[in-house]
Amino acid sequence: MDCIDVSDFNSVFDTNYDPKELDAIKQQNFTDAHVSFNGFETGYWKLPCTIPLLPDYSSLNNVRVIPCVRKPSTTLATTTKYHFVTPHEEFFEMTREGEYRLSNINLKYVRSVEFPVLETFTQSTIFKPCDSLYPATIQIVYDDEKQKDIGKITLKDDDVYFDIVSPNITLLGRDERQFWEISYKSSNGRMYARLNFEGGIILFKDMAVMPSTKEVWKKLYIDITEIVRQASYTALKISVSLEISGIRDDPDSVTEFYFENIKLITMDAPYD
Repeated sequence: MDCIDVSDFNSVFDTNYDPKELDAIKQQNFTDAHVSFNGFETGYWKLPCTIPLLPDYSSLNNVRVIPCVRKPSTTLATTTKYHFVTPHEEFFEMTREGEYRLSNINLKYVRSVEFPVLETFTQSTIFKPCDSLYPATIQIVYDDEKQKDIGKITLKDDDVYFDIVSPNITLLGRDERQFWEISYKSSNGRMYARLNFEGGIILFKDMAVMPSTKEVWKKLYIDITEIVRQASYTALKISVSLEISGIRDDPDSVTEFYFENIKLITMDAPYD
């Protein structure tokens, strides 16, 4: 669902992102929605959906919609609210019991949102190989489907593995919400997303597995809020790097990994 308005993002947030960066900020894959009707929660709904409004209608009604995403866990994907945007609200009249169909949803980012990482693969990339034994690097190539430049890693011959990492990023360890978002596709390989924490000692935390997508674009949302809070202990700030590794499922075939954009988004927020 492409429904975030970024037309005035630069002026509101005092930034100077170019059109490609704004497009990356705008792109989301909201799979679900949390809906409240007249102050009562109706729960989570798979998009697109039609919501029955029975029997709590009145002459003037209010529908409040918060987009949701599926985040990976150790057992199965779970649905969580995407707090980085303002809820969509509508007021309307009803004269009898009926239903409400979600459409034309307009959202904007909340004022405390920041993007410490916004990788769009325009001419280069911040991600570099982190292991000299596996020196595969991201190439910048033009994608006919997307009609723009994207990142690509190719594994062939003796290259069975890659490991890339971002520079260190300083995050607030408390009272801040953080998501790591990856838009990707792959042919015959799987990838792993990992957080590296530095603070005297180095800690590694595997966050998600990305199996082969069979050349279909996917978007991965990783909620890193709690693990960053735990790793920081009582510190106000913590240094983090984003690491992605990949491996060929079939050692006899050429495996290609593609990235459209990689984002780290933060906002001031209490935990819930």
